[in-house]
Parts: sequence; structure tokens; C-alpha cells
Amino acid sequence: MGTAADADEWYETRPYATFPAERMVNNFTAGALRGPGKIAVPPLVRTRKDETETWVFVHLGRGVCGHDGVVHGGLLATILDEGCARNAVLSFPSHVGVTANITLDFKSPTMANQFVVVKTRLVELKGRKAVVHGQIEDLQGTILVQAKALFIEPKMAGALSAAGISAIFPTAQRTAEMAGARGRVEGGGQPADKGAVKGGS
Repeated sequence: MGTAADADEWYETRPYATFPAERMVNNFTAGALRGPGKIAVPPLVRTRKDETETWVFVHLGRGVCGHDGVVHGGLLATILDEGCARNAVLSFPSHVGVTANITLDFKSPTMANQFVVVKTRLVELKGRKAVVHGQIEDLQGTILVQAKALFIEPKMAGALSAAGISAIFPTAQRTAEMAGARGRVEGGGQPADKGAVKGGS
């Protein structure tokens, strides 16, 4: 993706690498599922700057299996739900949204102890509703699971805090701000290299 013609339209982030420790204990994917044998490495997220398409690279260990050596379908559903939610939630004006429904089609067993790619894409945004399609692939491009999901922006979204959402789904602007802050600390007050948040590598 770094050499693609549209590389400048993407940025990358590792949301769970900076997830607040005090919130991690009460979070399923960032807390309970994080660690050796599970999701040991904070997922790498590459997403379009308009938040309509995302690729998430995640390693699934042997501690998240249903059948021996095969990743549990419930975990795959969780990963797809969160992946699709990113595109939906960041497309809503309030950045607040909930899953209304999600359907899965399991194409092939997902073997444990491998990296997979979760690809999601916003297909429709109409008022308070967003439709997102997603799939999980192995590194050879084999489709393992496909999903279609509907997300709703709650009517009371304006009264809800989006602070927690921004910690899980940082936008391109927020990622740039964090990179700038790190650069000023590490470089003695100098701004960080803006290229760090571009899709090119």
C-alpha cells in the first residue's frame, strides 16, 4: 500500500498502543483479549483520511481458539464488528454509534498463530444509518470471513461523550496531533515529521 498511487490518501495508527491503562481493564479487545497467545501485538490500522475504508493488521494467537488450532468464530465476529464500527462511527457527525445488526459468512477456517487483515468499507451513509461491509483475509489474500453491518447514530448522541470513541478510533487529525506531541518531546520542541501519518512508508 505504501507504493500505491493513492498512498497519500491513507494514514496509519496503533490505537490500542496508547489506550489508557485505567480503561483497559474494562475493555474486551484492548484488555481481556490482549496478551500472549491472544492479541499480543497492538493492531496496525491503515485507513483512508476520509474514514471510508480501513485495513487492520492483527495477529491471532492460539489462546483464542474454539476447535484446537482454529480461531473461535465469536472472536472473528468481534474483530469484524469493531473494524466495521470504525468506518461507521467516524462518519457520523457526533462520532458516536452502535451496532444495529451484523451478519457473517464464514468462508474458510481461520487458523491460529497468524497475521490476518481485516478490510472494511463504508458502503452507505444516510442520516443516522451507516452500512459497512468487511472481510477478514490471510496474508495470501484468502477470504476467511465476510460481514455486512448496520450502525445507528443514537438520537441522544449529542449528550454522550465521544472521548472514549476517540481513544479507540483516533482520526487522521488526532493521529497527527499525537505524532506532533511525541516529536516535540523527543526533538526538544521541534515538530514531528508529518510523513509519519501518511499511507506511504
